[in-house]
Amino acid sequence: PANAGTWASFPNGFYAAGAPTAWTGTELLVARSGCCGGVGSVDLEAFDPASNTWHQLPPTPLTPRSGAAGAWTGTEMVVAGGLASPDGLREDAAPATDGAAWNASTNTWHAIAPMPTTLPDLGNPTAVWTGTEVLVWSSAPAFTPGTNGSEVVLAYNPLTNTWRKLPPSGLTSRQGAVAVWTGNQLVVWGGLNSDNTSAYADGARLDPVTGTWHRLPAAPVPARGYAGAGWSGREVLLWGGSVEAKAPGGIESVGQGAAYDPVTNRWRALPLSPLRAKSFPAAAWTGHFFIIVGGSANGVLPAPGPGAAAYDPATNTWTVLPTAPSYPPPDPNGPTGPADQRSEGVAVWTGKAVLVVGGYDYALQGPRSDGIKWQPAG
Repeated sequence: PANAGTWASFPNGFYAAGAPTAWTGTELLVARSGCCGGVGSVDLEAFDPASNTWHQLPPTPLTPRSGAAGAWTGTEMVVAGGLASPDGLREDAAPATDGAAWNASTNTWHAIAPMPTTLPDLGNPTAVWTGTEVLVWSSAPAFTPGTNGSEVVLAYNPLTNTWRKLPPSGLTSRQGAVAVWTGNQLVVWGGLNSDNTSAYADGARLDPVTGTWHRLPAAPVPARGYAGAGWSGREVLLWGGSVEAKAPGGIESVGQGAAYDPVTNRWRALPLSPLRAKSFPAAAWTGHFFIIVGGSANGVLPAPGPGAAAYDPATNTWTVLPTAPSYPPPDPNGPTGPADQRSEGVAVWTGKAVLVVGGYDYALQGPRSDGIKWQPAG
């Protein structure tokens, strides 16, 4: 059954977890998140679920930055671009093109060729490994009046140490779009404008071999950004997110979900879940179930109702997961509720368990460094 399994907490890392993140097959890699005027960095730490411990990787040769693209190639963690700052302060940051790769076998970093262009400011890039290249997609609307939004699509070949530009999708620049790698295509859908007052319901899919984009048909669910999403091996599954807000900067959550099949080029709506409508949920595919963990209800935490649920495509049904363990107690001013009451966490499937790390809670004024683990029975 979808709810057969156990939750467990895992300890705090050395610093608050931020992007880029990656699952190597044995460890979860996370970067240092920025907070309170700092940009953070791409210094990486690794969580080993077998030993339930964290360890730090050697310091990166790159300057402090946020918004860098990063992906695991099977042997290396490639990191590039972002808003870089010589002193770590956000006010001194500027778009960068340099990059580096951490090699797991030698536990060392080496420089890579610079990107041919900078990534959009606040673009929160998606980077995936295609089997031969690191594919990077990043889009951001115009956050400053009088400026234009932009979309950048790049691919990096580690064998030749070269980048190439790919054509943009033709979609309106946006934030918070779903971007999911299917094994041979990148599917992009949804998103929001700069002040969250317009949500998009269109999308496109990219074949990086041919550099060709194809528009997606209309989805059977409302437009939204910042949904939880994953690839089931057959469909792009998505749930939750933020819809068009009634006031600039506001957040209105939605709880409906949908599935897109790139082979048939068709959508289907998912049944309503038992979860409260949520924005910024974490999501992972286990091989059997689409797991949703956390998220905020209209920007508020804790969200009413269950914290996590599982969707089974085989039966087209949702199941509430058991309550997660409470947040660790060291901080007397910290949260005391279930640790799945977090927003913007990162979820990965290890082959045995779903790891959820980082994110924000309703008490800590910044990103978290701890995590929880859902291990299905059997």
